[in-house]
Amino acid sequence: MRPDLLKMKEVALIYLDRSGGLQKFVDDCKRYNDSKQSYAVYRFIISVNPSDIAELDVALGNQILHKPMKAVQIFQSVCFIAIKTLSLIEQLQTEAQINIVLKPTHLPPLPSYVLSLCEFPLDYISQRFYMSEGIVIAMGTVTKYTQGARFLCSEETCPFSEGFNYIRVHVPGATESATVRNDFVCSLCASPLQEDMKFRVLGDKQLVEMIDAKALSAFQGYSNNKPHFRIQSFTVFLRDELSNKMKIGNRYRFIGIPACIQNCSQVTVCIEVNSIQLCSTSCISENFKYLLSLTSSSCWRFTAILANIFASQVVPPGTYNTLKLSILLSLVQTRERDSETTDYLDLLVVTSDTLIADR
Repeated sequence: MRPDLLKMKEVALIYLDRSGGLQKFVDDCKRYNDSKQSYAVYRFIISVNPSDIAELDVALGNQILHKPMKAVQIFQSVCFIAIKTLSLIEQLQTEAQINIVLKPTHLPPLPSYVLSLCEFPLDYISQRFYMSEGIVIAMGTVTKYTQGARFLCSEETCPFSEGFNYIRVHVPGATESATVRNDFVCSLCASPLQEDMKFRVLGDKQLVEMIDAKALSAFQGYSNNKPHFRIQSFTVFLRDELSNKMKIGNRYRFIGIPACIQNCSQVTVCIEVNSIQLCSTSCISENFKYLLSLTSSSCWRFTAILANIFASQVVPPGTYNTLKLSILLSLVQTRERDSETTDYLDLLVVTSDTLIADR
């Protein structure tokens, strides 16, 4: 084994021990072992602090930030040795059965770690972690995907016709066909591989459509000093424990791995989300919260009431609702000490046709 690789494995074990991750790993192993059921894939989530790991070993910290797939292999090897040494899971046979999911607590606050879809895919040829921020505009239902599968050689005399030598697990950005399909061949005898369906492991998957937070500036008016830009939505994948962790309309900061998915003749840019953090919102009065709870049965009633009663001393209720709602949105999104909104002009609309304004 290469000395540098051996050192990174030692550092990974030291970090797990110091951070409490090793004890959590042992507890997860105990749950698997107590089930007395043989699995094709044993999934473990490991939280990693890139700063703490970089202090222990720069090389391992660099692997986690820039080559997470290789970092997963390092932690996979460490966890396999720990399981075998301590006899944590009796049913485990091969290292390939261990599926490690690394979840970084944060990324360095540098521009190179902020995802810019305008530059994709020119600068994002490698699959690594990026952080981004967006607003949820649409959500799909939770469906199933193949988390892991076991394959066997179709040649009965081949040593790989039994056991857990061919284990395929989902990796960020991969499609279903990358994990499960019928054209895999044995590396020993070149015979076709067949999936053992009773060992297929399924997980939850949810597609979420988001837009960049800059899209809210459309409600803040027009500025001559600001360049024009076009906002396009993007798709993020929420898997397993992250399913249903987002809500429509909320603003989230997340860490994920971007990838291109080929769909016929089209290429779609998506992000495999690794961790989610709800962005802090401004203080909302209890009266507004109570009004929202009363009108929660309808998705339009709350905004209609606000627009109807806004500026009732100046404009009669029931007129210019669309215009008043736009002004309300502009007020909500305009922040103090925000240099991007300091030069926007106030707008005065004068019309005798309330129907046009209502549109």
